[in-house]
Amino acid sequence: MPVYHIHINGLVQGVGFRPTVHQLAIQMGIDGWVRNGSDGVHILCKTNEENAQAFYQHILQTPPGNAIISKHLFELAQEECAQGFHIVPSTREQHANMMLTPDLAPCDQCRKSIVSSDNRRYHYAFTTCLQCGPRYSITKALPYDRANTSMAEMTQCSLCLEEYNLVTDHRHHSQTNSCKNCAIQMHLYNEQLAEIPCNQDQIPELLAKLVQDGKILAIKAVGGYLLICDAANKEAIARLRKRKHRPSKPFALLYADMEMLQADLSISATELSALKDKSAPIVLCKIKNFSENNLDLEGIAPGLSRLGAMLPASPLLQLLANSFGKPMVATSGNLSGSPILYQDQKAKEWLVGIADYLLSYDREILAPQDDSLLQFSSRGQKIILRRSRGLAPNFFPIHFGQDQQKILAMGAELKSSFAIANGEQIFVSQFLGDQQSLESQMAFEDALNQVSELLHFEPSKILIDQHPGYQVSENGKKLGLQKQCPVIGIQHHEAHFAAVLAENNLLEKLEPVLGFIWDGAGYGQDGQIWGGEVMLYDQASIHRAAHLAYFPQILGNKMNKEPRLSALSILKDFPLAQKLIRKHFTNTEWQFYQQLLEKPAEIQTSSMGRLIDAVACILGIVPIAGFEGEAAMQLESMANKCPYPSYDAYHLPIAHGIIDWRPLIQEILHDWQQKEPNEVIAWKFFYSLAKAIARISGHFFIDKLAFSGGVFQNALLTDLIMEQLQQKRALYFHQQLSPNDECISLGQLAWHSRFYKQEHGLEKQPSIKYLTEQS
Repeated sequence: MPVYHIHINGLVQGVGFRPTVHQLAIQMGIDGWVRNGSDGVHILCKTNEENAQAFYQHILQTPPGNAIISKHLFELAQEECAQGFHIVPSTREQHANMMLTPDLAPCDQCRKSIVSSDNRRYHYAFTTCLQCGPRYSITKALPYDRANTSMAEMTQCSLCLEEYNLVTDHRHHSQTNSCKNCAIQMHLYNEQLAEIPCNQDQIPELLAKLVQDGKILAIKAVGGYLLICDAANKEAIARLRKRKHRPSKPFALLYADMEMLQADLSISATELSALKDKSAPIVLCKIKNFSENNLDLEGIAPGLSRLGAMLPASPLLQLLANSFGKPMVATSGNLSGSPILYQDQKAKEWLVGIADYLLSYDREILAPQDDSLLQFSSRGQKIILRRSRGLAPNFFPIHFGQDQQKILAMGAELKSSFAIANGEQIFVSQFLGDQQSLESQMAFEDALNQVSELLHFEPSKILIDQHPGYQVSENGKKLGLQKQCPVIGIQHHEAHFAAVLAENNLLEKLEPVLGFIWDGAGYGQDGQIWGGEVMLYDQASIHRAAHLAYFPQILGNKMNKEPRLSALSILKDFPLAQKLIRKHFTNTEWQFYQQLLEKPAEIQTSSMGRLIDAVACILGIVPIAGFEGEAAMQLESMANKCPYPSYDAYHLPIAHGIIDWRPLIQEILHDWQQKEPNEVIAWKFFYSLAKAIARISGHFFIDKLAFSGGVFQNALLTDLIMEQLQQKRALYFHQQLSPNDECISLGQLAWHSRFYKQEHGLEKQPSIKYLTEQS
């Protein structure tokens, strides 16, 4: 009887692949074995060729629900195999080559188990199975087996072992299996860090009682600690904002179920599907006119028309949400601007003082991750705002050519991520915050080390952003010296463009593509700060086709945080209109900035993000931002309240590659003087941007349009673009990545793949810059 070897690669570990193959082999009367390796799943089967082919095709056509098969092989083998079919011990190859399984939210069966009083896992906060539970966050080595996770030292009880070994059980070979008899222990601490003795089963009810009493809790979730309080308690929310130093940035809410959620929010079919997805993201949803749960909306999401909502991503959070019976604020456990805390000792040091009580448990988190965040435009376009738990770190499918080099892309400074090309696989890390803070730099290094150890990854080349002031780029240079490998700089907006082209399989196409790359800031090839770019991809090259007219960049990054400075810069040529923003400055400040503007600008910017900030300040919405992007969010929210949308557009003419914003500002000032409502002006402004895109694409006679940059996180603008152009042009938006700077690392890899040739240097590409080249 012949023996065949089957090799399956992709997302095939931690998803129940071995148990599925085991059951199928028994049903088909096949002898052999299945095992995990560092390069996927290997199967040996002893049967006739027809049966072996049927077995192989069945595996490919009906894999486990959470699996992704990226590559597969069927071949004759020279090995012998014993009678029967078994799951055999895993092997560790020299090079890891497989996708990493993300954390999976509780499946319906496990959610039912923890609320069924006749189930032995009733109220057990760490119930998991083959289809759900922590994966990436607890993995310390490959292949994925319990011994290679932070549960390695936790022994299963006899009942769990019985489930583990029973082929027909839905926990057969489940690596995270546990129950009350072999439980992961929880620990509740008060403000003095004294542990409170309590029955493990009763902890969710006790936590719910504390929330009811107005307390703030720090609770260890899947990817790190969350800070939780009653979403209807104004005093508790105000206390949380004060202690966390988060004056205005919106909070997300945790709901027990869809019925509770729909009492406060209007949910579309696509939003419903996303909320119930295995990644359990936060989804921005429209707030109803009347909230049935008496939410403190002004405290939760001041001035905004959308609210972030999520369903529980773990059984522990599900039990707490069930016990409390109302929505709760659930925000990352950190000081505002710092990375999420995930280590128990550091959480005790930093979160006690923000929280009144802290709950930890005895399963270590190895890969910290914030909750993923996304929204949908009214026309159903998905916009990822933060790609993290449940979505990171895989990137598949890959639409650009790869060689066998191991390449590290360091990404950008704000909303950072790194990306790794590791042979046949690409990994894009979870959101890693703002690299201007030391804590975020340490979190970046820890995440890179963790993934590198999992994949046995050592870079042969490092890609960085060309900005001379980026700390993340400086760290990339230092790493290049340490690893003795070349470091290559790639222009920021070209990386943005390459990312959206790569996601939409456009890099290898012959037709030209016009890219609208609009964001807050990126270092340009002329030494200025770009951000309102129109880029052309044609004949395997890319160039800047047009850009927003320059205006002075005032005091570097300070302008990014203070919309009043953007407004002052924009209104430099409108001195009579400066009275609109005079109230946002002290006398000393006003005198200083006026003197500054009289001098020739050392640095200028073409940033669309700063233009949006300027309009928000001119309308009196946000003079100084409490968080990055606040002005744009508030302006969008105001536009969404427009009682009678106007389809008159402000003018943004283009001539000689320059998009002139001055007529637009002049017409906005005229509308304001005519006492046009701010809501109408805000609407007309975003409508004008969409009209300008339509006009510019006609100017260049190009039908394929791609969009990247933080400005396109705006759902209203996305809808207006689609309304204007969906029937006339082919529109390409990001799909797996955020349009913000989280996509830069993948864009750097895609750009390098398309335009860099190791043997012949650069190919038609002046914008890649050699920074170091060690032999």
